[in-house]
Amino acid sequence: MELSKQYDPKQVEDRIYQLWDKSGFFNPDKLPKRHKKPFVIIMPPPNANGSLHIGHALFVTLEDIMIRYQRMRGRKTLWLPGADHAGFETQVVFDKKLEKEGRSRFQIPPEQLYQEILEFTLENKKTMEFQLKKLGASCDWSREKFTLDENIIKIVYRTFEQLKRDGLLYKGKRIVNWCVKHQTSLSDVEIKYEERMDPLYYIRYGPLELATVRLETKFGDTAVAVNPEDKRYQQYIGKEIEIETLIGKRKIKVIADEAVDPQFGTGVVKVT
Repeated sequence: MELSKQYDPKQVEDRIYQLWDKSGFFNPDKLPKRHKKPFVIIMPPPNANGSLHIGHALFVTLEDIMIRYQRMRGRKTLWLPGADHAGFETQVVFDKKLEKEGRSRFQIPPEQLYQEILEFTLENKKTMEFQLKKLGASCDWSREKFTLDENIIKIVYRTFEQLKRDGLLYKGKRIVNWCVKHQTSLSDVEIKYEERMDPLYYIRYGPLELATVRLETKFGDTAVAVNPEDKRYQQYIGKEIEIETLIGKRKIKVIADEAVDPQFGTGVVKVT
């Protein structure tokens, strides 16, 4: 029999994976009884918003090496697979899909939008599971979890209820990261910061001149601040000054704060 000069994975890998799967040994409960000491890896659930990428291939390879090594050493191994509906990350991908179709989620009724996104996510989940199997992942598919499974949702609700009972939840008005395109708030981990050189704008407030990069916050100004050690402005600390606004004259107070840098701008900052 002449060996092929090129390796064809389709001729070999699908058949071998099916043999592995049929053996049942991906399930720790079906391993030989001598496998007693547990070894568990919970797969970081890939986002079900598209195909896997090289980063997924890396972690799947590393975790598969660890789980197979421990299985061969006689450990009762469980590699628990899962998928994450991914929230905002999926919303961004779905928005791009709608844009290509000439649609906007702001024009779709909420129930219809939820169903469309769910179907989109479940379809991507199928693709992702197929790709994980193609990578040879020896995880226990009988225990697969999805972050929108009913029992998982209940666990999340119970967790938040417990956090509330423990006094670890609070409600209040806070500044959030707002995405003007997607019209939603973002968590800090979804934000990338970059430093930019912005121009300083100079505004006269009564006898004081201040420098700012945020002209648009002028309408919410409630005071101006100076450094208490700045001799230029010590005579104004604690006093009110009269300023011009779009609706006429008003008075705001001059306060002292060590956080004000006397060397930046004019040494006077707005308090909004």
